[in-house]
Amino acid sequence: MDPQVPNTNDNDNKPIIMPPEPETTAPIPSSPRPELVHVASYDSGITANNADPYSLANSKKEDISIAALRREHPASKRTRQVKKIKSYYNRQNALIDAYLGSNDEEAAEVEDTLQNGGKVKFAVNASFTVNFCLFIIQVYAAVSTGSLALFATAADAFMDLVSSIVMLVTSRVAATPNITKFPVGRKRVETVGIILFCALMTTVSVELIIESARSLADGPKDSETLKPIPLACVGVAIFSKATLFVYCFTLRRYPAARIFMLDHRNDIVVNVFGLIMSIVGTKFKKVWFLDPAGAIAIACLILFSWASTAFEHMWLLVGKSAPQEFLNKLVYVAVTHDPRIIKIDTARAYSAGEKYYVEVDIIMGQDEPLKVTHDVSQTLQRKLEGLSDVERAFVHVDYDDIHDIFEEHKPLYELQEPKAPIYERVRERFKRTSPSRTSTS
Repeated sequence: MDPQVPNTNDNDNKPIIMPPEPETTAPIPSSPRPELVHVASYDSGITANNADPYSLANSKKEDISIAALRREHPASKRTRQVKKIKSYYNRQNALIDAYLGSNDEEAAEVEDTLQNGGKVKFAVNASFTVNFCLFIIQVYAAVSTGSLALFATAADAFMDLVSSIVMLVTSRVAATPNITKFPVGRKRVETVGIILFCALMTTVSVELIIESARSLADGPKDSETLKPIPLACVGVAIFSKATLFVYCFTLRRYPAARIFMLDHRNDIVVNVFGLIMSIVGTKFKKVWFLDPAGAIAIACLILFSWASTAFEHMWLLVGKSAPQEFLNKLVYVAVTHDPRIIKIDTARAYSAGEKYYVEVDIIMGQDEPLKVTHDVSQTLQRKLEGLSDVERAFVHVDYDDIHDIFEEHKPLYELQEPKAPIYERVRERFKRTSPSRTSTS
């Protein structure tokens, strides 16, 4: 059964929802399957051995080529409309694969760590070693030529070295357990290290902008002739960074490797642009300003890149809600976990570093023994923690869904009464002042 294709003129980013789409704060409606509502009906078809109780695999679209979609949807004549339909089916297939593969994520993550853990460690150590060597090379090139643009690349190399040390330390701290002081691990220190990394890079960018602006204000100066050896040193730096970028790009799903991939990408652009500005600004005296102007451009590029990365990771530490697709996945995993789960009351997920903390409230029969409710909730909790994006999961069992979910915890904010519309407040204020004016007259 293929779901109906949405109108291509509407927002086609909405995926099919199975089970119903939850809200992050409101209670979630019960399962669409009637047999799940009755607790005594254990032959509902949802058992631990049934990998696809909703038959989602039958909804996957096998042939989503442009030609096939044109035949199936002759009304969609424009290529843009057909591409939207293809995007819809790609999104649908990805959601179904994510739902059906949720039981295997933990084993896949363990296997992936065994296969690629050494590669990530090598990427971090190699980046540190290369950054140390390139810092020495680029300082020599900058001093030999006197180019501000090359001094900018040398300063960038120095901050790369310092930042690599920060990432190296935080990666090792995150991988070292200390259950007594840190009972839930220290994975979030990796995110803190990335923010420190970004802060260091933005600091040097501001310094470069100030120094280059001062050079522009001073006017042209006599500069030394460029020598081939310093230029060759910069070329070696570009080649080394390009090699490391390709290697880290293959491991970009790991936080440490991804941040080094971004660093190497920026360094390639910085070094190439700095080399060009240095050559042009030195060879052609009439455009002497290109050297300091190039340094300012490099510094602005570094500043923008790392500031945006810092803000992106900052939200990971303040508990930002997970995307709706991930909440849908949590609901599917929970509602198909055990037939004695009547419905899902609430599902929340919020960031705690690179992964999420998950809270799920399930409804079970009030006559169920404590042993049964405990075993069902604990196995579901462990199952949720097996998802690749989940750091920690908490499952709460209830027997009804008519209570207010906001009464279960201390309120985070004081409830404020909604204010009346501004025109009503102005009218009320005018009514209060009108009698005084009349009496005065």
